[in-house]
Amino acid sequence: MTDVAKVAALQATGISVRYGGNVAVDGVDVTVPAGGMIGMVGANGAGKSTLINALAGWSRGPATVRGKVRLGGRSMDWLSPHRRARRGLVLVPEGKGIFADLTVSENLALIRPPRNPRGRHPFSMDEIFELFPRLADRRTHKGGMLSGGERQMVAVSRALRAAPSVLLLDEPSAGLAPRLVYELLATMRRLVDRGLSVFLVEQNVRATLELVDELYLLERGKLVARGPAATMKDDPRILEAYLGTLKT
Repeated sequence: MTDVAKVAALQATGISVRYGGNVAVDGVDVTVPAGGMIGMVGANGAGKSTLINALAGWSRGPATVRGKVRLGGRSMDWLSPHRRARRGLVLVPEGKGIFADLTVSENLALIRPPRNPRGRHPFSMDEIFELFPRLADRRTHKGGMLSGGERQMVAVSRALRAAPSVLLLDEPSAGLAPRLVYELLATMRRLVDRGLSVFLVEQNVRATLELVDELYLLERGKLVARGPAATMKDDPRILEAYLGTLKT
């Protein structure tokens, strides 16, 4: 794992999300260094998906969102989700959303790389298939014929086609076999080592700790701990609640 650069690719401060009178996320700060991989874990209902969606500029229902989001030093405040994506802040939402009636190649072709990527890296079809050889073998298969892991690979690949400067991944391992989880996350780590910046919300804490540079712990909408992965793996809250063991 490489040392994380000091420059922030994504800087979010004071992110709060309310649904009516209910506070889902309460004043959370997030910093994703350039060429770094930050992971966020927490129990179901902690607000992880709400937070990552807020960074991308949308919510699953009517919400009041406060806070500031800067991408490469440029404000994303008040920009719609598609404008944030065009600037390079690209979300892969939970759920493996692809078009079931289109082939793998057709799903990927729907995404047009930006005309002026401004230093970002647009991934060609050949590069996508090199990253995910399984998709190369299934390029003519329709989305509805793919396994859950293959659909997730397509969803991630579509995001890469958009040339993200920061990739937001929401629960990419949901529903996947353990072997596929590590394969997918290890591929993301290789891309980070090549310069991509990633903010990962994940339920698989063990795999996340092995691959990220820094880990955040979210509880009831509040950020309660953060630190280098090597340190956080020994945090009692992580050991007891997520790794099933408490060192003595």
